[in-house]
Amino acid sequence: MDNGAAFTAQSSESIENGISERLSTLSLSGEVHRQVKDPRIKARKYQMDLCKKALEENVIVYLGTGCGKTHIAVLLMYEMSHLIKKPQKNIFIFLAPTVALVQQQAKVIEDSVDFKVKTYCGSSMQSRGHYHWEKEIEEYEVLVMTPQTLLHNLSHCFIRIDQVSLLIFDECHYAQLESNHPYAEIMKIFYKADMAKLPRIFGMTASPKLGKGGSIDSLEALLHAKIYSVEDKDELEEFVTSPKVNVYYYDSTENGYSCPQNIYARKLEEMKHQCLSALRMDTADRTLLKNTKKLLQRLHSNLIFCLSNLGLWGALQASNIFLKGDHSERSELVEAEGNCSDDDLCDKYLNQAATMFASDCREDGKETDLSSMELLREPFFSRKLKQLIEILSNFRLQPNMKCIIFVNRIVTARSLSYILNKLKFISSWRCNFLVGVHSGLKSMSRKNTNIILEKFRSGEINLLIATKVGEEGLDIQTCCLVIRFDLPETVASFIQSRGRARMPQSEYVFLVDRGNPKELSLIDHFTKDEAQMNEEISSREYKEGFNNVEERTYKVDATGATISSVSSISLLHRYCSKLPHDEYFTPKPQFFCYDEADGKVCKIILPANAGVHQIVSEPQQSTDMAKRDACLKACKELHENGALTDYLLPEQEDKSEDSIQDFSDSDSCDDEESRIEFHEMLVPAALREPWIEMENSTCLSSYYIKFCPNPVDRVYKRFGIFMKSPLPEEAEKMKLDLCLARGRTVMTELIPSGVARLNKDEIALAEKFQQMFLKVILDRSEFIPEYVSLENHDVYESRSSTFYLMLPITQNENKKISVDWMTVKRCLSSPIFKYPGNSAEDKICRLNDYLHLANGCKCKNDVVNSLVYVPCKETFFFIDDVVPEKDGYSLYNESENQMEHYIKRFDIRLSHPRQPLLKAKQLFVLTNLLRKKGYSETREKEEHFIELPPEICQLKIIGFSKDIGSSLYLIPSIIHRLESLLVAIELKDKLYASFPEGAEITANRILEALTTERCCEKFSLERLEVLGDAFLKFAVGIHLFLKNDALDEGQLTRKRSNIVNNSNLLKLATRNNLQVYIRDQSFEPLHFYAYGRPCPVICNKDAEKSIHSRYCSKTNGTDAEVRCNKSHHWLRKKTIADVVEALVGAFIVDSGFKAATAFLKWIGIHVEVSASQLDKVCLASSTFLPLADLIDVSYVENLLGYDFSRKGLLIQAFVHPSYNTHSGGCYQRLEFLGDAVLDYLITSYLYSAYPKLKPGQLTDLRSMCVNNISFADVAGRWSFHKLIICNSKDLRNSMTKYVDSIGVSASGGAQIEEKTSPKALGDLVESYMGAVFLDTGLNLNRVWEIMLSLLDPIIDVSKLRYNPLKELRELCQFYDWKLQFPSSKKDGKYSVEAKVNGNDVSATACATNISRKAAKRIAAQQVFKHLKGKGYKSKSKPLVELLKKCEKKEAKLIGYEDMFSFLTSKFDELKLHEAFEVVKSKVSSLDEMPQINYETYPIPSRQPSFSNKASECNRTLNIQINGSNVDSPSICPSADCNLDSRETGTFHNGSAKSRLYEVCVANCWKPPIFHCCKETGPSHIKEFTFKVVMEIDEMPDEIFEFYGEPQAKKKDAAHSAANGALWYLKHEGFLRCKD
Repeated sequence: MDNGAAFTAQSSESIENGISERLSTLSLSGEVHRQVKDPRIKARKYQMDLCKKALEENVIVYLGTGCGKTHIAVLLMYEMSHLIKKPQKNIFIFLAPTVALVQQQAKVIEDSVDFKVKTYCGSSMQSRGHYHWEKEIEEYEVLVMTPQTLLHNLSHCFIRIDQVSLLIFDECHYAQLESNHPYAEIMKIFYKADMAKLPRIFGMTASPKLGKGGSIDSLEALLHAKIYSVEDKDELEEFVTSPKVNVYYYDSTENGYSCPQNIYARKLEEMKHQCLSALRMDTADRTLLKNTKKLLQRLHSNLIFCLSNLGLWGALQASNIFLKGDHSERSELVEAEGNCSDDDLCDKYLNQAATMFASDCREDGKETDLSSMELLREPFFSRKLKQLIEILSNFRLQPNMKCIIFVNRIVTARSLSYILNKLKFISSWRCNFLVGVHSGLKSMSRKNTNIILEKFRSGEINLLIATKVGEEGLDIQTCCLVIRFDLPETVASFIQSRGRARMPQSEYVFLVDRGNPKELSLIDHFTKDEAQMNEEISSREYKEGFNNVEERTYKVDATGATISSVSSISLLHRYCSKLPHDEYFTPKPQFFCYDEADGKVCKIILPANAGVHQIVSEPQQSTDMAKRDACLKACKELHENGALTDYLLPEQEDKSEDSIQDFSDSDSCDDEESRIEFHEMLVPAALREPWIEMENSTCLSSYYIKFCPNPVDRVYKRFGIFMKSPLPEEAEKMKLDLCLARGRTVMTELIPSGVARLNKDEIALAEKFQQMFLKVILDRSEFIPEYVSLENHDVYESRSSTFYLMLPITQNENKKISVDWMTVKRCLSSPIFKYPGNSAEDKICRLNDYLHLANGCKCKNDVVNSLVYVPCKETFFFIDDVVPEKDGYSLYNESENQMEHYIKRFDIRLSHPRQPLLKAKQLFVLTNLLRKKGYSETREKEEHFIELPPEICQLKIIGFSKDIGSSLYLIPSIIHRLESLLVAIELKDKLYASFPEGAEITANRILEALTTERCCEKFSLERLEVLGDAFLKFAVGIHLFLKNDALDEGQLTRKRSNIVNNSNLLKLATRNNLQVYIRDQSFEPLHFYAYGRPCPVICNKDAEKSIHSRYCSKTNGTDAEVRCNKSHHWLRKKTIADVVEALVGAFIVDSGFKAATAFLKWIGIHVEVSASQLDKVCLASSTFLPLADLIDVSYVENLLGYDFSRKGLLIQAFVHPSYNTHSGGCYQRLEFLGDAVLDYLITSYLYSAYPKLKPGQLTDLRSMCVNNISFADVAGRWSFHKLIICNSKDLRNSMTKYVDSIGVSASGGAQIEEKTSPKALGDLVESYMGAVFLDTGLNLNRVWEIMLSLLDPIIDVSKLRYNPLKELRELCQFYDWKLQFPSSKKDGKYSVEAKVNGNDVSATACATNISRKAAKRIAAQQVFKHLKGKGYKSKSKPLVELLKKCEKKEAKLIGYEDMFSFLTSKFDELKLHEAFEVVKSKVSSLDEMPQINYETYPIPSRQPSFSNKASECNRTLNIQINGSNVDSPSICPSADCNLDSRETGTFHNGSAKSRLYEVCVANCWKPPIFHCCKETGPSHIKEFTFKVVMEIDEMPDEIFEFYGEPQAKKKDAAHSAANGALWYLKHEGFLRCKD
């Protein structure tokens, strides 16, 4: 047999040899290597022998507890280690059935061998996706996990079976052919002979047989392995001892009528029935009734069990245990399903029971102390308990004595532990209980379990009372005494628990009821089974061969994901658990099983909001098979409908790498590297084209920069821009308002001025002039030396990324411009550039008028309107004029003249003090004039001049006047804006070429969408982003809603989130190269690089990393980035995503919906909808028409002023998911749609009404408007709570309570913030708007009108409620306080504490609510109110105050231009109206709407009255109660009792027989039993008569028998009997038929 992985088996000789090779060694250099762990060193001989066999074939090792099975597995891993050496993606998987075993075995492996080991267990593992598991397999070598975890991963293709080289099964006896255990499922489904590679299998067990149906053949066949054990038992005895088995008998309890136990049992039964009667009278909620009955029955049976097994004290303690702790813990203790039950009623029953037990435990009317008892009497102590206490009290005292008592129930363990701890005469036994971590006990966490076990090891505790969890899976110290208080149920349990008694001379004790033959024979049965099993193993011959075990599965071909009929049950439950739910509705599948002629049939009713509503199985041999068949069919249909992904997972569990790597906008640098990306910034093409050197001349497009200062307090030299390519139309007339100090502005405008032809020499002069002034304004230190070179033409041309010239110009009378060559040449003729001057002119100057400067005598004309440098001040100045009336002897200030000042301050003595002073203005420092400035009043600012002695000045540039300087101060900011605008134009052209719908959008709007807040300009993308975000949510929401009619609201929300989340938008944006257009840095003048001043940082692939190494370094609070010649910069990922949303907003504002949707399609987001999709959804709403008698349709239409053409949509909008007694469906999908519609409408309203509102304020205002609490207030105002169709009394009461509280608050009563709104109340507003939107044919204008009237409290900002959480956080941030919200949960309610701590303040408040979010909000409200009362205020003004001062304009619906008008199709409204007319007569006014009892009715009186019904029917119904006939009427034999589905709690379309099963399940009754009681007639015309037998809990003393009429087929005969039963139940008041 070659079933294992491909590897070379090693001989035992090779195993024994080579130990030295793997031990620690010394290298030649003397370095000590890490010691290699070798498990062979301490291996026993039989372990080595079994390991050798495991290397050759698949093996199951059968050894008792403590014989070292795990070490054999470790040896096997060690010998096969070459198969998992990285980078191979092969792994070993070690399976253990419990979490404790997983952790225990992983530690053993880590301690024994040098493998990278990781443990996996718990439901959290099921939320991991493919990306996570790929990383785990790459990193780790041995994965230790529970079998359920591996089955989940194999089923959903997270792990493939061919990646596993070795698969180890601990406690492998669970793997049986007929078993549904995950071990069995793994082998049946995934271990197939036709696979190219299969893992080696290694199983370990102490008992190969497991319960009934378990066999060695089955185990070997399933694991494709052979069982081996140790033949030499003497060898085992050296290491493991066997305990002595003793049986202790106790007498049976008396079973007479007057027996105390039976008396108490009858009293408990009476109490239970009283509670059940009260429950049926008071409860209208079917789910509540069902769950309460189940819980009550389980509590009752547990009390009876404790009474029988422990006595009165045990029953009393059990009652107290159930009453203590929270209700969810109680449900877990008795393994009750569902958390929706009448806890008060259960408490009543338990209190009555506890009172009865406590009263009878008194002696002489006094309370008895259990600890003082020495005489154990019945019925206070059961005979079984007395026997146990006797064994413990008589057991010999010895050092380190330890004992485990095994019981089968948690409540027994806890009650018994309490009793034994109280009894003083056995005080040598220090007791505690041990139950599983999944027992529901919050005190029994894994941490506490480990603490108990550690106390047991240390001897602090020496008696453990354990459930089955103590048999296997926990590392429990061996004991000298093990007692089976409750007998084991299987031979495996017998062997496992016996294995705990491994100390020398230990005992294994059974407590056996002497009068119970079954118990008497059980011990012998276990012993014989074990002996037979050992004999079978030693003598059996293994059958060679590989037989695949067939299992019904469903496989997705696209991915390979596979589920079996068994695993489909858990998948279906998991799918339902992921459906949207609230505290009033827990989605679960309902199963109804019944007999049909061909076998058992199971019908599944899924929750109302599921993608499939009802599934019926094919007839099967058993109920379990029918259930599995139905679940597999359900999962298949859910997948085909899209409700399960191709990996057969609910949408949110199918996580990809993108979702794992999603990001948020956080300012923290802790994970900055993951939030930023490195990108190149686009340089506009219009500025990149160089001028080509030609022989004679070059033509350049010219643009005059017109300066219009306000006020006119400066003179600006005319300048122009010259470039090779003409500017696009939107750029060539660019206007820009530059902000100067004191509110002064300069409006600048580009004016196209034609083409300028420049010859070769002029180009050279222009280039040098630009190089010169760029050095002056940005690198002025280069002008300090005596000479400056401007001869770097070739270098600048090769390194420049832009090519344009900024030159002084003149303008003639015809407004034509030309370069002011006189100014250019005069500047470039300055001596500093070594140009030979006109010596004749100089001589004339010197003869007539000259000044002594620091660098020589200069002509006065050259000095005036020039640039000088003053070394002593290290400053450059523009010289505006000569001041003849002042010289060196003139006063510098009140106390000294110029000469004295320069001597005193600079130690400079003026040599020519009589020279006139120079009027000078300091050379400016270039700043960003695009920054947004705070408001200040515009006023003139006089130019600041100082007076300088000429001889301290060095003449630098002749003719470089302050007017030129004033212009150059503005031009870099203008050029920066021009670059940005050109980038926006390029993007606009790119988009227009892709879709013509965007033609109307302006470049300025595109630029706004590309400019982030970090640019610090007057505009940014944030307002557009808010609008675009709302539209994206709206458009994608509509698309998904219409396309995926089977997806629930949660799945739609997740699908939309996957499309609109930042991660996806980033991916789409970068795919379309949008990131290069983004402007994310404010203009930094020092980074102004143009021709003549190239960027000095040369970037290439090799240098990128070192140049742009870190982004998180900050300078003066701003991000400091290196600017390179490639224009690389770091961009936040979220910024790129935000730009996408802002561009959507830009298209909406300028071009409307069609352009925005075209842009979305271009980027990769499809939002198309079709008329057929809309038709389908609207027509499907007709299934809600039968519910029209539950809501006043006309009233709603008149109330809100809109008449629905499709009434089903209106009804659907008010159906809560808890109402599941129709054909499925609820309001949640409409809520999803309405949420998107309202989000966009309200955003559009606020965007247009408050144009001056800052982006952050706009977002805050939208959050205040678009939230569930605001919508709940609207719903209360329009009385929506009276219209909801639900099956939850608590929900109705909660809604009414909240709406009433609104009225109290409005009249000046309680604080409304402290009231909690049920989410469903706000949801109704969204679902209603979604219904209107569909009914109008997606006409948003009509919906806008309805929104304005419906949501008046929201859009009226004076009525808005503010978020106390946000206000408290802002307050804490302002004062640097620490804010915490610790929370806890008890009895289904959350307690949240708001804690504020600072240096000078401490405040706390606590709130409790069924919603954690609501409790958190209430606690925050209380703390904020307290702090505000103490005078603490935030820096920012409240939004309400800002809104009062903010200008409000008329609100508009932005962008809508009948985008969906083409969808308005011609529905067949006549048919719908006709369908509506059928139910219209049932509709009553809202004021007259009855309070409908949807589910159950009061228990009727016992006297049925049938006489008045006889005329309606034509046959007699035969009914017997306790064997006696009851007068019964005649009924129609052919007609089914047409039961209203609201009575059974299900939607049915099956036979009367199946309906009767559903009725029994819904009422928690025992299933009906059908018998063929009579056969008549010859064989060819034989007739059959059936009867159905029923027991009704509410009538416990009576058995009902209903006889049908003779029928030719057995199926029809059973159907006839069921019809009679249904008729009777209806007339007894348990059910109601349709009118």
